[in-house]
Amino acid sequence: MRWTPPYLLIVLLVSGLQAAGAQDPLPGDPAGDPPEPQAGPPALPRIYVVVDRFKEFGGRLVRENDYEFVVRRDNRETTYQKNKVMAMIRLLELPPEGREGRILLRGGGWVEGRVVEDGFEEVVLLIEGIRHGIPRAEVSHINLKPGFEEELERARAAMDPTNVDRRLELVRWMIERDRLELAAVELEAILQMEDRPLARQQLNALRARIELGRGAGTEPRPESPREDRTAGLPERSLTPEDVNIIRVYEIDFQNPPAVEVEPATIRRLIENHASHPSIPEQVGRRDALFSMDDIDQVRLIFEVQATELYPEITVREEPESINLFRTRVHNAWLIRNCATSGCHGGQDAGDFFLHRYAMNSPRTVYENLLILERTQLDSGDRMIDYENPKMSLLVQYALPRSEARLKHPAVPGFAPAFPSGGGRAMADTLRFIDAMYQPRPDYPVTFEVPKVEPPENTAPERVPR
Repeated sequence: MRWTPPYLLIVLLVSGLQAAGAQDPLPGDPAGDPPEPQAGPPALPRIYVVVDRFKEFGGRLVRENDYEFVVRRDNRETTYQKNKVMAMIRLLELPPEGREGRILLRGGGWVEGRVVEDGFEEVVLLIEGIRHGIPRAEVSHINLKPGFEEELERARAAMDPTNVDRRLELVRWMIERDRLELAAVELEAILQMEDRPLARQQLNALRARIELGRGAGTEPRPESPREDRTAGLPERSLTPEDVNIIRVYEIDFQNPPAVEVEPATIRRLIENHASHPSIPEQVGRRDALFSMDDIDQVRLIFEVQATELYPEITVREEPESINLFRTRVHNAWLIRNCATSGCHGGQDAGDFFLHRYAMNSPRTVYENLLILERTQLDSGDRMIDYENPKMSLLVQYALPRSEARLKHPAVPGFAPAFPSGGGRAMADTLRFIDAMYQPRPDYPVTFEVPKVEPPENTAPERVPR
């Protein structure tokens, strides 16, 4: 397991746990009545313990004091001294819809999305509706963005309740977040303190919008114009279906991601490939194919080479090879070193362009991966050389020019992405290349490597003096 120095591992203290004894009313309880006490003791808090560089695990916190804690794991309880472990991390208890947040990685870099699970084995987040699982051993800590109620509570705590102007600012903040009913209640309370004509007009407009389902009564606030930083740059062309099919081709059965196969797909597999030796002839054995684990059904589809059914396989998690690319290459150093606006991410990118905006979007990550895979120079050198990974331009161009066998072109402002000797960044990049499926498949994705045409020279004509 790769590891960073202990000071990079920050123990996450969870502030969002429910207060002791507080819970939602059970279905059928009379409104306002306290809930009936639940049978049995409450579930013990979940924690993740990092003992040292070689041992870490998840378990349940039985009890603790200032000096030690007891963790239950595999029906056994073990006591640890707090000053003899690297970290005891309290895992997040998230609502079903999750919370927006940022996951910081031990190897550097971060990923943003809606965190939906903080588990013993992995942290799961949604990015543009696609589930991504990050192994727990790669996570340093999680920063959750405060929810609306938490921000509101902080604002009220920092505000003088008699300051009408500040409370009106709070109303505007509520409206910006589409909490119209709450803003109306706040305005009513303000008008009881001080009758302000503009506040009364705003309240009437709010009530009209609420009655009409929003959109009536007041004109929307004009937004200040924002510079379109992507103007003139190639647009992303991959679809969610393209992202999924790439995942299908990168499935590693030694460490498989979560997959789903519909019964209709197995039915078509039997109908289309009944003569294949892997498809049983007996009806009973064919029926058994429907009850196999999804990953075993995928394995069977691959054995039969039923490529027409590959798009029907849904890959819910990122395969390990793509995860390595995203966390250890794309987000760790490629974007910030190579895809800047003054380099391969801007108007001067030329024949090698990388998308840099929405860097955590799967469409951005997977499209940049395809760009690297399908870029080859006239000399025959490739950005990713799977036969000789160290000679990949992705590696050679990131080294200091004095150490590279294939040197990055001498351009103003060039700085190597790797330190002298390559360091961990180079090791992680080679690990990613080695993890990609071999022999390399030809993804059935229609994709043309984008290029940036140089801007026309619009400088005014100079008259000789």
